[in-house]
Amino acid sequence: MNMKLPRLVPPAGAPLPARAIVRAAVPSAREKSGFTEILRRRLGIRHVHFVSLGRAALTLLLKALQQLSNRREVIIPAYTCFSVPSSVVRAGLVVRLCDVDPKTLDFDRNALLRIDLNKVLCIIPSGLYGMPSDLIALGEISRASGSFLIDDAAQCLGATLAGRPCGTFGDAGFFSLGRGKNITTMGGGILITQREDLAQLMEQQVSELRPPSRLRIFSITLHSLLYAIMLAPSRYWVVNRLPFLDLGVSPFDPDFAMTKLSPFQMTLATQLLPFVDSYNRIRRENADRLHAGIKGVEGIEVPQPIIGARPVYLRFPILARNASHRARLVEGLGAAGIGASTSYPTAVGYIPGIHRHLARDQQPCPGAKSVATRIVTLPTHPYVTTRDIEKMVEIVRDTR
Repeated sequence: MNMKLPRLVPPAGAPLPARAIVRAAVPSAREKSGFTEILRRRLGIRHVHFVSLGRAALTLLLKALQQLSNRREVIIPAYTCFSVPSSVVRAGLVVRLCDVDPKTLDFDRNALLRIDLNKVLCIIPSGLYGMPSDLIALGEISRASGSFLIDDAAQCLGATLAGRPCGTFGDAGFFSLGRGKNITTMGGGILITQREDLAQLMEQQVSELRPPSRLRIFSITLHSLLYAIMLAPSRYWVVNRLPFLDLGVSPFDPDFAMTKLSPFQMTLATQLLPFVDSYNRIRRENADRLHAGIKGVEGIEVPQPIIGARPVYLRFPILARNASHRARLVEGLGAAGIGASTSYPTAVGYIPGIHRHLARDQQPCPGAKSVATRIVTLPTHPYVTTRDIEKMVEIVRDTR
């Protein structure tokens, strides 16, 4: 009797070679400045700083901007990762929500132009799932209003717009090296800028952080090894059944710890960066095949990249007809061994406890509410096989 072994494709992720972890764990093999120089050359930027988390990077950047302006409102998409409002609140600033366009998952331009930008310190587009925002147009809007533009490239390492790397637009940008990102060191944030004044302020902010404890570094190393072993679909189903791991959870929590990035993670990132382009090429190819198979399916809307963008598709987003249709899709995909995700559980304005941190007179955000109740993200990472794509397309086409 043949028994089929359990298999579950993770919703997102990037292979983490065990040899890279072992090398990074050996102090004599660690690179002191290699990652910095590689990033400078790759992105064409002068100033790079590293911290423990992507949301820590955004928090420190916002604190630096406060020293250049007396404005206190920060515009963020009304549907985005909960780490973004967490960072704004941690920096002591006020959240101003702007609706999103379900057709692109970017800002709704009309909604943005209805906001009084004279009160706005900065605008932070999201680049969700590796799909660049309209950063060129947003740069023009921010400059005209005297606001800053932060290029949130947490999910866009390797993506480009008009041939320019995401993260390098606006006044400053940041990347995340968290779990499930383009590459991961099990946490980490990268701050970049071309502006000398911001670079000095960020350097001061980062210099005041403590280094991570030895216990924390040991924990990161151990989690890296477990991640490397368990991300494969033949094993991921095991960890997916352990609720205390909080896989895929992005809570609203402004009280997160902030430290410098550990030497282990710096060296691990140096080892992994050469894989970014090949991982992203696979993600794009998988996304193209998913799009070709799903395009035109009744009741399914596929958000489109803006003109000139070259996404990296950390995940492939689709919008179901409604919440019940989405539930049937996720159930069917899960039964077939596909870790589809409903992404962030609500629009930002519906996060419990968020209201006291919001600017007054918020506009309604129906687009964000619609996305939050309809979105499904499909895996695109290198562990996804041709058969997995065929199953995803078949289920999406057959589910009513």
